[in-house]
Amino acid sequence: MEPKQLDLDRMSPGKEPEILWEEIAMCQYLGDAMRQAVVEGEVALPGGLREETVILSAQAMAVVDKTTVQTGRADVDGKVIFHVLYTQGDPTRINTLEAAADFSQTIEMPGAKPGMTVPVSLTTEHVEASAQGGRLKLMAILKLYARLFSEEPLRIVGGLRPAAGLMQKTETLQTCRTVALGRQDVLIRDECELSDVLQITDTLYATATASVQEVMGGEERVTITGNVQLEVYHLSAMPARPLVVTRHSIPFEETLPLTGEEGDLLTADAVIRDVAVLSQDGQEEGQRTLRAEVLIGLTAQMTKRRDVCLLLDAYTTSGEMLSPCMQPISRVLTQRQLHTAESGKMTLLLDNQPPARTPLTAHLRPIVTDVSRNGGRLMVEGMMEVSFLYMTDDTAAPQTYSTEEPFRIAFACDLCQTDALTLQTTGVEVSCVTSDRVEIKYILHLQCYDVTLGQEPFVTDLLRQPAPSDSNGILIYFSQPGESVWDIAKRYRVSCDSLRAMNPALTGADATDGERVILWRR
Repeated sequence: MEPKQLDLDRMSPGKEPEILWEEIAMCQYLGDAMRQAVVEGEVALPGGLREETVILSAQAMAVVDKTTVQTGRADVDGKVIFHVLYTQGDPTRINTLEAAADFSQTIEMPGAKPGMTVPVSLTTEHVEASAQGGRLKLMAILKLYARLFSEEPLRIVGGLRPAAGLMQKTETLQTCRTVALGRQDVLIRDECELSDVLQITDTLYATATASVQEVMGGEERVTITGNVQLEVYHLSAMPARPLVVTRHSIPFEETLPLTGEEGDLLTADAVIRDVAVLSQDGQEEGQRTLRAEVLIGLTAQMTKRRDVCLLLDAYTTSGEMLSPCMQPISRVLTQRQLHTAESGKMTLLLDNQPPARTPLTAHLRPIVTDVSRNGGRLMVEGMMEVSFLYMTDDTAAPQTYSTEEPFRIAFACDLCQTDALTLQTTGVEVSCVTSDRVEIKYILHLQCYDVTLGQEPFVTDLLRQPAPSDSNGILIYFSQPGESVWDIAKRYRVSCDSLRAMNPALTGADATDGERVILWRR
């Protein structure tokens, strides 16, 4: 909506302009901060101290348990769940170990106060595991990206009471505030039969991703429908394939309470908090049943939009001068939880490695280095940490190869807050092209708590100053680049209508660069 200009120059003399204050409840974006954290853990290894231990791969999932906002900072508590594949003593038998390490991190956030909201995005950038002296040492490097939001009412100048010689410009702006919230952890269980062709002897562990597909709500309740993609790692009795991976899709529909009032837009998110899997022999020979439990953290929020008419600028054509005090405000216009995925592919060259015959699995960890926009698409570039497990003809022991490969992928979406995105891979498929060349296909999931911001400055006060005396005569002024008719009229304290009357060529809201403007006073 175009700004409205009120010409009160012809009004009869009255009182000095009176400020009309207004308190607006809206969601404000106050800034962001990033912190890198190193989380370490240590656990005893089963078996003898003299048995040689070889680490095959290490994965980690980071989870935020609680975020507490203090004055000037946010305290983030969480845990990292490690999964390690290794051999000990017998180099042909794969073992697994799961361990958790708690972490507490403080993120400095100027302007933060108790009661404000700080959503945190977690990215696991690197994972290491090493065996020494019968103990397994674990390390994960995390990136914590936090954003600060406030719902506190803002006291601003809504307008001025009409007075002689007053010119004011107003505009209708959209605001948004959170009016209802809902949070709940839910446990999802599923059971399925595993194919006897895989010859599974034991189930090791599982990883999972969750996505929300539909959100419906009203009357203090919200129903979230989504899907969990589960990847389960098993031991197998198949010749030359001691490790197999199965994939399962688990739909969910959960209803949780929503505390607050009705709004305009409902958004929700689902985060994996823990995964437990177990397989048991079935009643028939070769039959095996997989049981899975997935703990999901569900959150939902309702927002409400409001259009407000606010003062953008003001000045007087007589009497004291008015100087608006402007404060930049990043107000939230919309909020959404985005989940999208694209397929990717890479080729590995196994330098100075035993020849690859049978691929087992590959673990991929994407690290974002650059994000750009191109025609409504989001171009994401980075480095992919790769841990590749395979079998060779020379030995029955599994081989491992780790490297980093660049990736570049385009997502059919656009983001306002690109720093908040996180990436995760699923559906990894490995095939050996030659003995030293491996092709890896994967699905890369992008998730982001995205917000759209309005950046117009608000008038928070008006200062009155004595006006200099004006001399009579004719003045010729040449407009500057980007200058509007309002800007010129304010500079010389005349109304826009008076300026146009003296310059009929000024028909629009903006002046042409270098346009001659004539003013006269008598």
